This record gives sequence, structure tokens and C-alpha cells, in this order.
Amino acid sequence: MPANAILALKEVGHSFGGLAVLRSVTFDVPEGGIIGLIGPNGSGKTTLFNIVSGYIRPLAGSITYRGAPLVRESIQRRGTAGLVRTFQTPQVFEQMTVLENIMVGCTKLTRTTMLQDLLRTPAARGQMREIRQRAEAACEHFQLGNLRDLPAASLTAGQRRILEIARAVVGEPRLLLLDEPSSGLNAQEIDNLREWIVRLNEQGITVLLVSHDMGLMTVARTVHTLYFGEIIASGDMAAIQRDPRVREVYLGV
Repeated sequence: MPANAILALKEVGHSFGGLAVLRSVTFDVPEGGIIGLIGPNGSGKTTLFNIVSGYIRPLAGSITYRGAPLVRESIQRRGTAGLVRTFQTPQVFEQMTVLENIMVGCTKLTRTTMLQDLLRTPAARGQMREIRQRAEAACEHFQLGNLRDLPAASLTAGQRRILEIARAVVGEPRLLLLDEPSSGLNAQEIDNLREWIVRLNEQGITVLLVSHDMGLMTVARTVHTLYFGEIIASGDMAAIQRDPRVREVYLGV
């Protein structure tokens, strides 16, 4: 694993019912970088994300996060260690307010026990004040302050996406996995999302980005192309777009 890599995948493989969906996938995510992953539908991108985030255990290969083996760690332990993901369809609690949704993202930072919380001890009350303050600050930081008391169900697709990212970021991630974050967004919302990805990266968050949107993917310093479970090309977006294999299988030209 390279010294500056926060995440390293080596020979990762997986199959469903005997059908191979990932074959010897190997690449690194340098700390502080933005790495992209593209590929046509069915290429294995979501499976790979599910493996890295802990929803699936790979059948072959190894994954290292911050120098330690990751494969056997639970989703919760990965989150506590700073590895956080979003989903293609924003996962928000629709009946909760924007502020309450963001407060949920602070749960991994809690230090009190369930009994203390139930008894509303001074420590539990103090912690709740801290969580609320963190969530309020995140609302302002992500320009959601005027929406903070509205139910998440009332938000537009673009606002839901920013809310999901705000909830992820308030938990202080080291590595943020963004799964098709531009899905369902209009051009203006995608531009706003692009600015946020760059801004978060400048604030020290490493990003692994899956997207079909070539314009959004220009934020990535290195892009890996996945096709039928294999990496067929890697490079910056300009090099990827010139690669004849990518043009044939992904761009259709």
C-alpha cells in the first residue's frame, strides 16, 4: 500500500450465483485526493462501493484503509473510523426536519450510554446541546439554514442531495464515498454539487466518486473505468475520453 494511500484495493473479486461481477480490481485512493470511477450500467460500480462500505464482503482480494485490513470490519466500525458513503437515491428521513436529519449524522460522535440518554443525565443533556450546535453550524455551512425546520420530504432533489452530504460530513469523515450524486439533478444543481465536492476536498476530505456525468467527473484527479468488472483504463478525464476502449464501451463511439 503506497504511503499516501488512505484506501487500497488489491485483486478484489466478487460474483453472484456464479456470475463474476468484479475481477481482480486494483487501485489506490491517495489521501487528500478525488478519485473517480466510471463505467456503463452493470459494470460493477455499485457492487464495488457496497464492498468498500461494508454491505458486501468480497470473495477475493484485500482492502486496506489507513494501513489496516478492512474486509472484516462492520459498517458501523468503518463509519467510526471515518469511512462514510452516500447512496444513488438520497437516503433522508422524510418526516424529520432538515436539522434533525443532520443531527443523526452526529451519532457516531456520541460518548454517553443508552442508559444516560434515557435518564437524561447532565452528560446526556450536554451532549445533545453539542450535537444540536454541530447540526446548526452544518445547516449554515451548507446553506440550508432557511430550510432547517422544514420536513425533508419537502426538499427538491438537489436540496436532498446536499442534505445527505451535510449529514455525512457532520460526522467528520476522512473518506467520503459518493455514489452517483448527480442522479436526478438539473444542470444548476450539478454545478452546485461540483462546487461542494471541491470545497469539501479542500477542507481535507478524501473523495471516491462514482458518476455517469462526465462534467462532474472532471473534479477527479484520476478516473478508473470499470467494464464487466475489470479496470480497463485509468488516467485524468481528458486521457479517459481519448482512450479508444473507453470510447467504444462507455461513450459508444
